[in-house]
Amino acid sequence: MCAEMRTEEGLVLSQIYYAAPNKSARRVLGEASLSQIETITDTATLPSYIVTQQGLGKNLQPLSNADCPSGSIKAMARVNGLCRNTQESGYQYKYETQRQNSFFELVTHYNLAARMYSVRWRFYENGIIEPALGISGQLSKSTNNTLENFTTHAGWRLDFDLGNNGTDDQVFEVTSTPSEDRLTKTVNIAVLGRENARLQDPELKRLWIVRDGVTPYEGVSVPAYDIVPNNYSYSRVNLLNEPWLKQDIYFTKYNPCERYAADNLLNNCPKQINNAARYIANRESLANTDSVVWYRQSYHHIVRSDDGLRLGTVWSSFQLVPRDWHSQNQF
Repeated sequence: MCAEMRTEEGLVLSQIYYAAPNKSARRVLGEASLSQIETITDTATLPSYIVTQQGLGKNLQPLSNADCPSGSIKAMARVNGLCRNTQESGYQYKYETQRQNSFFELVTHYNLAARMYSVRWRFYENGIIEPALGISGQLSKSTNNTLENFTTHAGWRLDFDLGNNGTDDQVFEVTSTPSEDRLTKTVNIAVLGRENARLQDPELKRLWIVRDGVTPYEGVSVPAYDIVPNNYSYSRVNLLNEPWLKQDIYFTKYNPCERYAADNLLNNCPKQINNAARYIANRESLANTDSVVWYRQSYHHIVRSDDGLRLGTVWSSFQLVPRDWHSQNQF
């Protein structure tokens, strides 16, 4: 993969390839980043857009050896701010035989006034990719000197370019619906033929698949990646007066003018196309195209008596999981 530090988004990864054992590397993502952080206290009426208004990259936190104790530190944008690390992560398989799993990790931290934002990418040996946002720092006080509750919305941008041709992706929605008596389930797989948006729904269990066209790998199956939510409990804290917060995930056709999940005000681009909800308005076809996934996660912090002024790090993550990636069982 390639990595760069942008003034706004901070760490941006591109040309991400995964190589299964004894197989050639195949591309998964053309580009991936945290494209927006929106934060607001419960008593405020106007949010702050951290990425576009303050910029993560220009607030990159320099790291010491204590920040990266078992890894190596790399300079990004002239700041020693990227921790690279490899760790064991437990069993990948255990039955008659066993295999341990490991992951390669990239971590950056961004110091914005009283809040620290940490962006972490984990790349597992079995092909799973796990982006995460950590929030830490100090809590703010209201006008009556009490600690304030706050909500943070993270918007991730994932430009899938599976395989050699990044313009032939297909998007599917998998819905697992329980019967009325909760004893059985019915699974339905539907093609998302046009730009669209969806809500997570714990009652149904939804996940989404981005597939590499229709050409089987080694004549066996068509490789794909699942988008698997981790934090269902974080999806119901929307501020419904903002269009982009009404849905949890958006699927769009690649457009260079669509860079940020919200507050997208780029030079030489239409000003009305300023958030993910607007990106899907014209319902362009997703059939055999370059697909971009916008995934939103939200966290609402309700102050605890033992918080004091300090907020312990809270992580929000999700996973990209390979499907039909191999021509035979790995074990």
